Amino acid sequence: MAEQREQHGWEFIFLGANMDAIAAAAQCGIGAERAQRFHADGPGLTLSFAALNETVAAYRASGQVHGRWKEKIAADYVGRRPRG
Repeated sequence: MAEQREQHGWEFIFLGANMDAIAAAAQCGIGAERAQRFHADGPGLTLSFAALNETVAAYRASGQVHGRWKEKIAADYVGRRPRG
């Protein structure tokens, strides 16, 4: 991935359901700021892919992944996490 970042200017985002997305992303060389857990159900998928769509559109316009890209996904994940 380093080659794609350095030579081609690529950016990477890691979404993970039913796993520790931060740890899994780290194994791929992706930092915690670009990783997020999400619920793998209809509402979670809809929200996550809508957020990614917005993020890609913003990246195309500005050349940057904005730091707030995962706020809605994170709020949904925490807000609907089973309590126990």
